[in-house]
Amino acid sequence: MNLEWEQDWLQQFNNELERLMENYTDRFEYEDMNLGVRIVDDKPKLRQLFKTFENADPAASKHYFNAERYHGDRHGGALEWTWEIHHSGDFLGMPAAGKTTKVRGITIHAFDDDGKIIVERSLWDTAELMRQLGQPAPARLEF
Repeated sequence: MNLEWEQDWLQQFNNELERLMENYTDRFEYEDMNLGVRIVDDKPKLRQLFKTFENADPAASKHYFNAERYHGDRHGGALEWTWEIHHSGDFLGMPAAGKTTKVRGITIHAFDDDGKIIVERSLWDTAELMRQLGQPAPARLEF
């Protein structure tokens, strides 16, 4: 794939859930290591998770993803992205209402021969999110 494909994929989280789900084969592995979520071959469960990031409910937090760089080819690679959240309530048990956070992350994708996702693993900067929410977080290294 390429950066343009990845950006389109990220934008599908914004109220294009059915189109987003078409990017996945029936046999896949999904993992968000920060959230401790691992889903294997269960598209309804994956859809339920992705609904969390959909911007359909005007009262819910708003999630905006942007592709920054892609390192790979049509078989797979690593996507660097940003995630901006306009919080309407608590986030992962931390007070966040009225705040906006922006963190960086990386998603590793593997694709089948038809260009469908068969593996997805994501990591994002939890410490930076905690700092932006005014929570105790690991200190930044100074050198």
